[in-house]
Parts: sequence; structure tokens; C-alpha cells
Amino acid sequence: MTERLFHQDAYLREFTARVIAVSPGRGGAPEIVELDRTAFYPTSGGQTHDTGVLAGRPVVDVVEEEGRILHHLGPAVPPAAAITPGREVAGRIDWDRRFDHMQQHTGQHILSQAALREAGAETLAVHLGPARCTVDLKVAIFGPDEAERVEEVAGAVVMENRPVLIHTVDEAEVRRMGLRRPPKKQGMIRVVEVEGFDRSACGGTHVRAAGEIGAIAITGWERYKGATRVEFLCGWRAVRDARRKRRVLAEVGRALSAGDQEVAEAVQRVAAREREAARQVEEIRARLLTMEAELRRRGLDLPAVVAEVTAGRDPEEVRGLATALVRPGGLVALLGGDGGRLVFARSADVALDLAALLRRTVERFGGRGGGRPEFAQGSVPTAAALEEVLAAARRWVEEALTAKEADGA
Repeated sequence: MTERLFHQDAYLREFTARVIAVSPGRGGAPEIVELDRTAFYPTSGGQTHDTGVLAGRPVVDVVEEEGRILHHLGPAVPPAAAITPGREVAGRIDWDRRFDHMQQHTGQHILSQAALREAGAETLAVHLGPARCTVDLKVAIFGPDEAERVEEVAGAVVMENRPVLIHTVDEAEVRRMGLRRPPKKQGMIRVVEVEGFDRSACGGTHVRAAGEIGAIAITGWERYKGATRVEFLCGWRAVRDARRKRRVLAEVGRALSAGDQEVAEAVQRVAAREREAARQVEEIRARLLTMEAELRRRGLDLPAVVAEVTAGRDPEEVRGLATALVRPGGLVALLGGDGGRLVFARSADVALDLAALLRRTVERFGGRGGGRPEFAQGSVPTAAALEEVLAAARRWVEEALTAKEADGA
């Protein structure tokens, strides 16, 4: 069993230890080293592992297997002395990474308790990633008001700089402590307490006092598997995120000639103008497509077929043209577009199943498609296939229309 120095002192940055075992990494990767004691925290409880240097080699991963803490090492540059069992080695953790983890993890304890108090929301799961931290809360309704209340309560605990205490107690005492998060194991239990606010069974690394967290900020939330996933940042991450957003806000304000308090309203005005402009563009495009369709229909002997490749037009425009062509009646439009796209449409008075026709013609060329008898869409892999599909479809439609005319005669 490896002695866990990080439990004794989370602020320990350098240490010495004796090598117990060395084994080759998976797939020819560098060594995996087991020590009699370590300050390197292994990935556990939602908190990611420490990194740093051990015997002149970079520590790239730390995992726990059956009470053994295994250090995965990367290659040394320049090469370092071989690591052998029995050798005493020196280790140094990446302190910036460790302290960031301590801020996120302690902040999560406070945030989870605040969510329980203010929203009645139990924490179901925790993820403390290198860039994104989340808690899954057992609550269906969570919005800006709930986020603000939870953030205020959590922030007050940070401002009060409440001590963070570590207790190691037996199971009987644990039951009397009223833990927010009960232990998942038996025997002696490690309990992390934010004085007077939260107690939770936890094996992670934590700051000595809540004030060292600096800030706890909720940055978003979403519905997730019937619960709510809340994203948050603590400490330097929260500060840097706020700095980035402040810079963006200032840039948007300058672009819109608006102050900080006026940016939201200015953005709404711009968005409203954009929506109106888009509506007008669509209206104008619809009129132009109707005019184009009228010109194309002139001189046609109805019922008729229009089959062609319309290059350089976006899919929405091709669909609009097909609809405009067939709207007055007596027409079948078979249009191809960029990327091998196909649009088949017919007038209401032309009784043909274009969905079936499309499927039958594109399958020969490895394409796909479907839709309704009066309107179908699909695609084929190549431009050459597009031409062949349109030619085959045109022949089938013309034959079908001729047959219907003959039956009518």
C-alpha cells in the first residue's frame, strides 16, 4: 500500500521516495513506477491526476490499482539514469496544476452544498476536467434565478474564508456527522469539512481555507438525463474566464457604440434588424423564383417535364425553384444541384409517385433519397451520375405522361 503524502499535506510540492517496482508501459511505452510513498495524486473521485517530474522523468499519468499508485513516466530529455527497484528518487509535482485542482475540488464541495440548500438539488455526479468542470444536480428546473442564488451562497462561504478541515473517522462516527456525500467504502473514512457549511467523504486534494478558492462562478447549465448538468469554474479559471468575457464585451460594445450596460439591448436591436433583413431577402428570392418559373414555363406544351442541372445555387434555392415551377399545374420538375443533390417535384394535377421514381433511379448509382409522391429529395456521388439520373428520370416521366394521355384519349 503506497503512503499517500498528498493526504498528509496537499501543499507538499517535492518529496523523496523509494522505488518498489518498475514495469514496462503498455505497447512499448516508457516505464510504470511504483513507490513506497508519493505526493502525486492519482485520478480518482472526479479529480484528474497530478503531473510533474520523478527521477528526472516527466510524470504523464498517475493511476491507482488495488491500493497501489502507479506513475506512468514519459521519456527524459536529456536521458536520465535508469530507475531500478530499491533506488531512492526525488519527485516534484506541477504545483500550478495541483493548486488549480484544489481550487476546483473544494469549490465543487461548496457549490454542491449551496445547490442542496438553495435548490434542494442533490449532487449525482462530478467531473473536474482540465478545462471544464460540471456537477449533475438532481433537479429538473434550474435557470438564471437558481444559478444566481446558488452562486451567491457559495460566494459568501468563500468571502468568509471558512477553514477547510480534514477528519479521519471510523464508520460509527461518520454516521453521526451528517455528511452531504456518504462514504463509498468501509473502515476509516476521510471526511472533508468546510467549517459550518459542508461535510463530505472525499479522498481528493483541497485548499486550507475557502478564501484560497478566490471565486466560484456558474458558467452554464443544461438538461441531462432527467437532471441538470451545471458547468462551473473556480479560482484562477474563473478569473481568466471573466477577463476573457470582459474583453469580448468591450469589443462588442465598441462595435455597437454601446456601453457595458447597453450591450444586451444593442445586440437585440441588431438581431431584430438581421431577422427582418433575412425575411425581406427570402421574400424577394421567392418573388424572383416565381418570375423565373413563369419565364421557364412559357411555350411549354403541358403536361411537361423540366429536367436540368442548376449549378451554383444553394439547396434552398433549388427547392424553391422546383416548387415555383410546379405550383400552377401540369408540370414535373427534375432538378439537380451542386454536390450531386436532386429535387423532384410535381404539380398536384400530375398523378406520379416521384419518391418511388427517385429511389429507383439513384439506387443504381449508389445514391439515396426519399420523400412524398409529390416532392422528393436525394443525392448521388458524382456529377456524371447526376446527369444520368436526370436523363433516366425524364424518360420515365415522359413515358408515364404519354401513357396517361393515351389512356385519356
